[in-house]
Amino acid sequence: MEIDWLEDFLALETAGVFARSADARNISQSAFTRRIKNLEHWAGTPLFDRSVHPVVLTPAGKAFKQTAIDTVKALKLSQNDIRDLSRREASVLDFVALHTLAISFFPPWLTKMSSHLGPIKTRLVAENFSGCAEAILNGSADFMLCYSHPSVPTISDENRYPSATIAQDKMIAVSGVDASGAPKFRLDDDGQIPYLSFSPDTFLGRISHVCIERCKLGEKLSTIYENSVAEALKSACLEGHGLAFLPAEAVKRELENGMLCRVGQSELEPTIYIKLYRSIERSRPELERFWMLANDN
Repeated sequence: MEIDWLEDFLALETAGVFARSADARNISQSAFTRRIKNLEHWAGTPLFDRSVHPVVLTPAGKAFKQTAIDTVKALKLSQNDIRDLSRREASVLDFVALHTLAISFFPPWLTKMSSHLGPIKTRLVAENFSGCAEAILNGSADFMLCYSHPSVPTISDENRYPSATIAQDKMIAVSGVDASGAPKFRLDDDGQIPYLSFSPDTFLGRISHVCIERCKLGEKLSTIYENSVAEALKSACLEGHGLAFLPAEAVKRELENGMLCRVGQSELEPTIYIKLYRSIERSRPELERFWMLANDN
């Protein structure tokens, strides 16, 4: 069954003449006649009485007429709905990002991008690094936002998954403050320092390990809390539970208002880069415009 057969059926029912109906359908008369026969073969009975001119519907044809009308109408409405949905979906850019970047970096960065491109429709999913990598590799996201540092491997196939460095940050040591605004914990404190740690298998957990090695803190830190999400560690830090290494942008507001205090040495704090990845296998005008701007900034 093809929708063309139903439209042919309705055209012939209206005109009553094969030649005229074929012209209206913009096909040859032989092709039109063949399609009517195909429909009748599908129905298992003649739908037109050819013994009269112009042809008229048989009782079976009359019974089938409303079904044909309803089916063609429903299919065309559905086709229009699908095309509208496809156009709307094509205008939405799908992002997957590390939790920290989804919260602290993505909103202001999108504001900056929108100032050049106008309103941008986006869909953002926050994931750990393995979830982000899986999303970009299996094609379920247009773009991936993640941190980058030479000590931590990321996606290596730059031909299929090119990247653009769009910003940089630093991993810094921070502490909650006491009533006078002084840090509760310092890196040079005597004895064990309570430590709020990222899960060691996470990206920021590995970068934190770089910080610990640079500051030679391996023996001084006593892990009392572990979490894979920077916001959770920041909350624990604000409550005064311990010291943490966090991306500077993630605690910028708390540092400015004095709720947290930076306690590390800048020269020992590693710079981390924020990269935007894409798959070259996903392409459409909205995506390409965004990618071009991201590379120019």
